[in-house]
Amino acid sequence: MGGRSALMGGYALLICRSQTEAIGLRRHLARLGVPGEVARPPRHERTESCGWAVRVSAQQADWAVHRLRQLGAPLCRVLRED
Repeated sequence: MGGRSALMGGYALLICRSQTEAIGLRRHLARLGVPGEVARPPRHERTESCGWAVRVSAQQADWAVHRLRQLGAPLCRVLRED
């Protein structure tokens, strides 16, 4: 995946309900100055309603989630990976 090398310090997946929602979330993040990449979460983390995610740097994940919740952006859950 293209931007993965920039996120080598670990990453978090912000799990969304749809691909469209993930694309919108990535746009919100970009406006906040947080680079993200739309990705599929690991198969064991998917459910019928949560099959897409936005991968962000683990260092920016907590701040990004806090700001997104303040803005009312939809978010299913956060999956942290090192």
